[in-house]
Amino acid sequence: MIYQSVNHLKEHNREVIYDAEHFFDGHLSNTQYALDTLASAKKGGADFLVLCDTNGGTDYRDIGRIVRQVRREIPDIRLGIHAHNDTGYGVANSIEAVYSQVEMVQGTINGIGERVGNADLITIIANLSKKGFETKGNIPLTKLTHLSKLIYELANLPPNRSQPYVGDNAFAHKGGIHVD
Repeated sequence: MIYQSVNHLKEHNREVIYDAEHFFDGHLSNTQYALDTLASAKKGGADFLVLCDTNGGTDYRDIGRIVRQVRREIPDIRLGIHAHNDTGYGVANSIEAVYSQVEMVQGTINGIGERVGNADLITIIANLSKKGFETKGNIPLTKLTHLSKLIYELANLPPNRSQPYVGDNAFAHKGGIHVD
């Protein structure tokens, strides 16, 4: 069914980004079946295979190992990552996947999303830029704070003062706290 669905869309000149929901949990339960689903999407003509940590529980050290396995066993395909943040690893998992040569990172501004959220694109973009990775888009890094606050405002949520890079507490230093 995966092959047929992807192939149908490709026959109608559509870009196909195949999100392999629950991929990492599936890989743990039945590695070969999880890889076979990706191979079917590739055979159907998918433009990207996006590996999803839908439950947000995969350890970042496993992300790299599994992405490299996918890269070996299903070569010549563009890969992406979609990480939830249930264990606090959404950003780390996304960055580890980039180090393992995925090209697409899915996430949300400020990590806003279901349950405890998704990988925070603000933090990911800033960290990748700091390490010299080029990112696509036309938002200058100097505008990330404005973008973050705008999204909080539109979502009717208070800004996270402790958010990396853009929170009011980021890079602040109060004298005496370290002594305590």
